[in-house]
Amino acid sequence: MTDPSAPGPEAPGHEGAVHWLADYVYGTIATLVAIAGLTFESNPGELTTAGVVIVGAVAIWFAHTLSRLVVRRSWQRLRLTWAEVGDELAGSWSIVSAAIPATLIFILAGAHLWSMRTAFALAEGVGVLALAAVGIGTVGGADRSLFRRVLYVVGLVSVGIIIVLLELAVHLL
Repeated sequence: MTDPSAPGPEAPGHEGAVHWLADYVYGTIATLVAIAGLTFESNPGELTTAGVVIVGAVAIWFAHTLSRLVVRRSWQRLRLTWAEVGDELAGSWSIVSAAIPATLIFILAGAHLWSMRTAFALAEGVGVLALAAVGIGTVGGADRSLFRRVLYVVGLVSVGIIIVLLELAVHLL
């Protein structure tokens, strides 16, 4: 008998898209944490801030890939190949792609298109909007009530806002 709560048959490529989005959310949240942590530094440089954001994303990408490889090898008793390492890196690239908008915002601040204060606000706003976009894109259809769909999107956006507020609270202590 089929479990009625189990998802139905998925379209080809759906699993890959789901993993891409999951890693994108992971990267977005990591980027928001890095930005929020840098927001209250005294006189952070534009390019230094961009570097911290993108290098942090790359480090998290490597850590995420390594953790998946450890699990894969442990559970499946595999001898890992370089191809498998490459596949894992390629499969979680969206962690880094999530940091690209913020990195560009800080680079443009370095080109004096706007102030660092504006860059931080823009980068945080873009991160929260990215979570909203993922929420809207994955909310589901009419099979879910409007209330549940709205609650889901608000929940994703709230995670981003909470990260920004928690960092604000820490820096005010």
